Amino acid sequence: MMQHHPDSTMTKRQFYFWLGLFAFGTIGYTVVQDYLRPGYRGESELLRYWLGVAPNYFAGLALPSFFVVMIAQFRTSAKQPLVSAWWNEWAPFSAMLVAFVGLTLWEFTQTITARGRFDWHDIGWTMVGTLTFYAVWRVVNRAA
Repeated sequence: MMQHHPDSTMTKRQFYFWLGLFAFGTIGYTVVQDYLRPGYRGESELLRYWLGVAPNYFAGLALPSFFVVMIAQFRTSAKQPLVSAWWNEWAPFSAMLVAFVGLTLWEFTQTITARGRFDWHDIGWTMVGTLTFYAVWRVVNRAA
């Protein structure tokens, strides 16, 4: 599908696919964070754990999907060609790096706020979500 060279552009179909994955992750995050987790009154520790880390997984999946679209848009709208490998053949890694570092920094800021709660498991599940994005990227782009 998507070529990995400086002249590549994202097709409209790819654009919508990655935005759809972003929407899926965002909806998953919102449903768990705002509806399922606060209303859960059950006894299952496993389900309670999953409800605790699922928002991080969904964010780790959603944000690289959004950033890979934004990188493609930057590439196609730039006045001069973007020659850095970070904008071209490494675009999915750039998207993953920005998303993971941003979400990890957000997790660490929770150590200094009264509202949040820092948890290493959240960082781990953010990484799993980010790696899921990469697995989907590889499957979708294996023909390239």
